Amino acid sequence: MKSIRRTLVLWLVGGLAVGSLVVLAGTYALTRSQIGRMFDEELRQVALAVHVREDNLGQRRVRIARPGFSLAVRAYDYSGRSYFETLMPSLPADTPFVFAEGHSHVETAEGRWRLYTHVTSEGIVQVGQPVATRDALARELSLPILMPMLMLIPLLAALIAWALRRGLAPLQDASRSVSDRDVSRLDPLPVEGVPRELRPLVEQINALLARLANSLDAQRRFLADAAHELRSPVSALALQAQLAQRAPSPVARSEALEELRRGTERARRLIQQLLDFARLDPGVQPGPMVPVDVAKVVREVVGSYAARADELGVDLGADTPVSAYVSGNEAELQSLVANLLDNALRYGPPGSAVTASVKEDADTVDLAVMDAGPGIPADEREHVFRRFHRLAGDTTSGTGLGLAIVGSIVERHHGTIRLEDAQPGVTPPGLAVHVGLPVLASHRSAVQRKLHLEPI
Repeated sequence: MKSIRRTLVLWLVGGLAVGSLVVLAGTYALTRSQIGRMFDEELRQVALAVHVREDNLGQRRVRIARPGFSLAVRAYDYSGRSYFETLMPSLPADTPFVFAEGHSHVETAEGRWRLYTHVTSEGIVQVGQPVATRDALARELSLPILMPMLMLIPLLAALIAWALRRGLAPLQDASRSVSDRDVSRLDPLPVEGVPRELRPLVEQINALLARLANSLDAQRRFLADAAHELRSPVSALALQAQLAQRAPSPVARSEALEELRRGTERARRLIQQLLDFARLDPGVQPGPMVPVDVAKVVREVVGSYAARADELGVDLGADTPVSAYVSGNEAELQSLVANLLDNALRYGPPGSAVTASVKEDADTVDLAVMDAGPGIPADEREHVFRRFHRLAGDTTSGTGLGLAIVGSIVERHHGTIRLEDAQPGVTPPGLAVHVGLPVLASHRSAVQRKLHLEPI
């Protein structure tokens, strides 16, 4: 399992180690360069201090350097004949004679040497030193400087680990607070004393806990309401079954069985709406969104309700274009239209008309269902989308779930819904439900071209 603390410690200590190595290499290189310049100047000074005429006490005179002297010196004339040279240290036998003034490097059998050649009218003085001697001195001087830094790395690593443990303690406290929560305890996490960097996370967790608490409360209310709403139909079914059994005549039994059938249909409708509403819960993963022809859906649903409309004496019709595509779930859109038509037929008086229409513009498909019923007062229109909400004095056999289901489906399809009077100023005013759904993107350009070509 990935650990933030371990990752930070590894990166910080690794970066510190790499940085120390870079500093070590840089310090060594700088020290070596400084030592090189210092010894180059020493080579030059020694060469200038040698006077060939005064120091030449005899041909091929060998001089032993004093202890601690790390330079080799020799003097020779322009023919290459040596005047003298030092012993221990001495230039390697294969060191070439040089007749040009200045510093140079030569490769010998004993390694690389740094030379300085001083040219005078009396002869040539050549002073040399092994490069290995300079490197050894650079290492010797660099190590005392870098040793404290190398010893400091483990101390800094321990300090970093301690600081991270202390700095991440609020995160562990928040983790323990979250682990203490369950379905029975969804109170928000404390935010007092929480670091500024951790506060947004704690606030988001608190918002999630609040949404979860609201969802659980809604589910509890839904189950309680569903149990309450199902109790009456089930009791009525049991009573109607008993009446059918005890019917004194075939006619009475037939009437009781008809009532039983109606009661069974009402119970079936209620259970179906409860299942539909449960599938529309925000916690349930919605089905795939695909191109759906709303005009076709409206025509099919209107056709399925034609027999019921004839039975109620209501003129049910559809006014739709050939096609009108939106991105949605076809089953949910069918449920939306079915609930709107069920409400319209339930409240529309006999002899009235119920019309389902579809209109399309460049951006929106407007689906409308209009009836000639009593309508919904303006101050109640925001409340009818709640579950099991019934208007005062409503005597129909509805459950108060139809518009709640419609509202949830519209929300899942990112649409809009509005309620208004179908016939303003007329009593009864009727109800017009307008649902606006976004036009399918691939279909929008065709609609725009069509609107552009139509004459004004």
